[in-house]
Amino acid sequence: MGAAFVEEPGAADAVRRLVAEGVTPWLEGVPGVGPAGMREFANRLGVRNLLYGTQRRPAAIGAVCDALGPLGGLVAAPPLGDGTSYEAARALVEAVDRPNLIVVLSASGEGPAAGARLLGEGTGVCFGPMTGPRTYEGVLGAWLGGLERARERGLDLAALPAFATLCVGELGPLAVPTARLLYARYDRALGDVRWRALAAAGARPHRLMWTALGDRAEDLPGLIGWGTSAALTLRALQCLPALRGETLSPS
Repeated sequence: MGAAFVEEPGAADAVRRLVAEGVTPWLEGVPGVGPAGMREFANRLGVRNLLYGTQRRPAAIGAVCDALGPLGGLVAAPPLGDGTSYEAARALVEAVDRPNLIVVLSASGEGPAAGARLLGEGTGVCFGPMTGPRTYEGVLGAWLGGLERARERGLDLAALPAFATLCVGELGPLAVPTARLLYARYDRALGDVRWRALAAAGARPHRLMWTALGDRAEDLPGLIGWGTSAALTLRALQCLPALRGETLSPS
């Protein structure tokens, strides 16, 4: 299965089209493909980052981190057990012990506070899934607060990636309107005085990431915005619809 996908010319072309629009593609968990296979996909397709939607053993996550790390790739994975608590997230960080691990945490409940603590300690995070602007406000506060803690500790802010996900597949016809609201709020956040101070210290913007797009990703042309990310299955990359340029900003 893996070789057939890798040889499919449409997938590599899809990656190039997304990158040209300012969208960073992620692979959404590939069942049955080990670390060597993931590195092959990354090399051939140009997709450096992997999002695990289900919990994996720390040893397996670490092996994929090792495979993608030399390529500059990130591996996002949820903690074992409770996906909101700091303790579960910290246990995953210590068990995997790789600098390119991104911990996936809930965007609600204890998740934002846990993510702020992890960022403050030097670990990248992925918050989600968000349900709308109110959830995003909590994520923004956690992101900024975590970076401020990291700055106080003298950590390298440029090495602290953060993502906030919107589960497109669960929102149906509300997916694109919701994404536009979040993108507008994202744009305003980058003009905030708190963010400007962090950017001056070397921090990089977080990215909104669209997930659960399905194998054909029909919604993706309406979700194109510079500085966003999209988590795609290999089949979705093969079947990527025609893109229409920037579609999230007001016309």
